[in-house]
Amino acid sequence: MQLHRVAALLAGIALAGGMTAATPAAAESQPSKEGIWQDEPRQPRSWWNRGLSDETIERAMKGLRQRDPATAKRLAELRKKDPEQFKIEFREQARPEIEQILREYWEGRRQRRNAEFLDWLKANYPKEHQKLTGLKERDPSLYVKSFDHLMDQYGAIFEAERSNPELGAVLKENFELKRRRDELCAGLHHEKSEAKKQALGMELQEVVARRYDLIVRRKEITYEQLLKKLEELQAQVRQSRDEIATYKDDRIKQENVRQRLQALTRNKSRFKWD
Repeated sequence: MQLHRVAALLAGIALAGGMTAATPAAAESQPSKEGIWQDEPRQPRSWWNRGLSDETIERAMKGLRQRDPATAKRLAELRKKDPEQFKIEFREQARPEIEQILREYWEGRRQRRNAEFLDWLKANYPKEHQKLTGLKERDPSLYVKSFDHLMDQYGAIFEAERSNPELGAVLKENFELKRRRDELCAGLHHEKSEAKKQALGMELQEVVARRYDLIVRRKEITYEQLLKKLEELQAQVRQSRDEIATYKDDRIKQENVRQRLQALTRNKSRFKWD
């Protein structure tokens, strides 16, 4: 399959509605616990609208007790009586505390990422790391600017090495060759000796040829990742197709309807002997 066909198929699947994986396969006659009655998956919700963990709720409630004890007490009582209504009111009343927790969370992630980047920089570019470390005490504002500059330079390589070591190696070598290319071009511009110019030109040709190979390999890696994603989407499409075929069966429909009616009309106050 050619790359443009892969891209076209991916785009077509996305426009068709982004089918998701289903539980029952064609060979299965019994539906899952929720089965066809389960709501269709919605668009990913924001952090604010996703369910808050118990740890987050407790942390926010602790802050709310300090800021507004009366509201915190009322919400604590509501949490016992009506957990769903509690969540609705809690998001509004404890908004400052929740937002502070979110800021702390992202700041913690940023600091961990920066620390990992510095360790990586020290291992891969020790001279750059040494220069940066020297600025931390001497000129903190320049340190921040230098750190940002190094992240712009090496961030893509750093991230690639963590997710795909081969891609990271390709990007790293390509980065070094671009540096050498610039040095050779500058040397050709200033060199007076024709013999030395010829030597520089031959090395430049080798650098450009090697960069060409690296660029092609980088595109191959991207293509391979695209194919893997396509295979996953195709599996989801097949699974969704089989699910639809299963649910179109009259026997499956009748069984689903019977079970759903039974679940809706079941006497939930039945006495339990054990």
